[in-house]
Amino acid sequence: MSRTDRRRYFPLRSGLVAGVGLVLALLAVQAPQAALATEPVNLGGAYVVDRVGVIGNRAAEVQDALDELSQSEGTNLFVVYVDSFTGVADREAWADDTAVKNGLGVNDVLLAVATDDRLYQVSVDPDFALTDAQLTELETTAIQPSLRQNDWAGAAINAATALQELLRGDPVSDPVITPGEAASTTGTGSTILTWALGGTVVAVGGVVGAVYVRKRSKSRTADAQAGASGPSQVDLDREVGRLLVQLDDAISSSEQELGFAIAQFGDDATAAFAQALESAKQKVRQSFALKQNLDDHTPDSPEDRRSWSLKIIELCTSADAELDAQADAFAALRELEKNPQPALDAIASGAAAVRQHIAAAVEQLAGLGERYAPEALATISDNPAQAEKLLAYADATAAAVPGLIGGGRASEAALSIQRAQAAVAQAGVLVAAIDTLAASLASAATALVSAITEASSDSSEARTVLATSQGASRGAELTPLISTLDAAVARAQSSGSADPVTALHALQSANAPLDAALAGVRQQAERAARTHEQLSRTLTAASSTITAVKQYVVTRRGAVSLDARTRIAEAERLLGEANGVQASDPERALALASQANQFAQSADQAARTDVSAYNDYSGQGGGSGIDGSAVLGGLLGGLLSGGGSSRGSYSGGMFGGSSSWGGGGRSSGSSRSSGSSRSSGSGRSSSSGRSGGRRGGGGRF
Repeated sequence: MSRTDRRRYFPLRSGLVAGVGLVLALLAVQAPQAALATEPVNLGGAYVVDRVGVIGNRAAEVQDALDELSQSEGTNLFVVYVDSFTGVADREAWADDTAVKNGLGVNDVLLAVATDDRLYQVSVDPDFALTDAQLTELETTAIQPSLRQNDWAGAAINAATALQELLRGDPVSDPVITPGEAASTTGTGSTILTWALGGTVVAVGGVVGAVYVRKRSKSRTADAQAGASGPSQVDLDREVGRLLVQLDDAISSSEQELGFAIAQFGDDATAAFAQALESAKQKVRQSFALKQNLDDHTPDSPEDRRSWSLKIIELCTSADAELDAQADAFAALRELEKNPQPALDAIASGAAAVRQHIAAAVEQLAGLGERYAPEALATISDNPAQAEKLLAYADATAAAVPGLIGGGRASEAALSIQRAQAAVAQAGVLVAAIDTLAASLASAATALVSAITEASSDSSEARTVLATSQGASRGAELTPLISTLDAAVARAQSSGSADPVTALHALQSANAPLDAALAGVRQQAERAARTHEQLSRTLTAASSTITAVKQYVVTRRGAVSLDARTRIAEAERLLGEANGVQASDPERALALASQANQFAQSADQAARTDVSAYNDYSGQGGGSGIDGSAVLGGLLGGLLSGGGSSRGSYSGGMFGGSSSWGGGGRSSGSSRSSGSSRSSGSGRSSSSGRSGGRRGGGGRF
């Protein structure tokens, strides 16, 4: 039980509690297989977790479907079956917390099913390849029909099949459903004595309850009206009080934990913990100020009281999640300190696995160099060499661990192990980035052909408009736009294949003004169709560019400045907003996606400038060799504080979980420790209301 749960106490009449306890004990004897409500789970490296035993003899069939999805599309599907979603606010928070707790990345999908509650939820990273509309199609076509007929294994199998089809751009086929029986988590065969005692307790409880109901009837009627649109103010007040006490206690205990951590690991390694604690203190001060507004004698409107209460809940859950994350990080570090050998073995095997892929990556890079210009490959051209240096750093760092332990420096040894783990994981990302960019270039080359055709058509359409009596007056406006677009088409046709990503961006930038100028003369249906087509290409281009730049930044974060990070963050924000409105307002989504692409291109240029400056400095003796590579990768200078990078930088990867910027590959499990002294049940606040902006739908089946 987490510390949060241990702090909960509900005072009841002792006689009633004793009677209920006796009945429950007897019922437990009659139903030894009764399931327990389940908080967000630790997957423990598994892809299927069945806490209620509903898959039965179809486990191998489910695993085969998940493996096929991973091998064909590079996407991992994790499936969890529990009886009920508990410990958090709702099913979304339960699934999102499980995904975050287990370090699921951008190419990972979580399907959570509560068999008794008959609820399900899908949770994916905000940058997952499928749109919200496609995720809805996945849920309504493949998952819901299976679950409604109690085909528990079929829900996972059909979800894996539908994901393959959607990721390939194919229509989703009808699911193959094998109807089953509803899950049962309660036993039978209770004795007469059990039910006789139960009847006595119910009778006593009924007398007490009757008195209680009479006293609460008016309050309950008022709360029922508010409950139609959410929790009542009484419920909010109760939750506010509970969270404030819980967080105030957590800050006190965290201050003690920070003191121990500083003494054990030093100031540099605990910088992020200190920052999280200060942030939590600020949020609790803000929360208590709002609570004072609720408690003072000044009359407040119901709207203000509700708004302040919800704000307090948001602040408290956010602060608690920050403290939980730091507690988890140090729990994992202390586990390394106590038992370092499994991690050292994993570092050695992981480094060997990455080295096997580097030779193939070098050959692949050489082949790409024959097809594309150096500028198109600039973000990955030195990836194999950088990966080799990181592996050398990991080897040297891991080799020094036994000596540190033997010298009584176990805490320093644990930090060294984490640095070595991160180095091997970064090396894997560097190698995988070559595949990512190769796919992006191929996709852009295909899109460029369509864009050239469309741009040529727009140019011809504009000339046709100029030839009409109505369009002649627009010559001063349209003529320079036509000339600019024609020049861009000519460049794309002559040299676009050498750098299709840049050529596609340039062509779309030249086409957008003319397209906007022609908007007024096009039929609405035609405009909508063209907008959707442009939007799809622009979203793809922006997403590919953002992914490539982030992989470049995360593996060179020691050199990349705030400027590049700010631009790529803005690009991500704009892309997320574009994805959010593409169904309701495609023209606005297109404008946002175009801006995202521009910011990503700008971030790419800024990051490359930073790395170039760093390399010039390194060449003059400022840091070279394998240690210089570790500095470039952000592995030295405070690992737990992110090596100078933001929380969105790389965490996880090859050893349990995947990068929050990356994904792909089958992960062996979560790097988060389940032995943390703090619970991670608190939901995390975000502008979208979902943890970390995660997406995916669900509901009742």
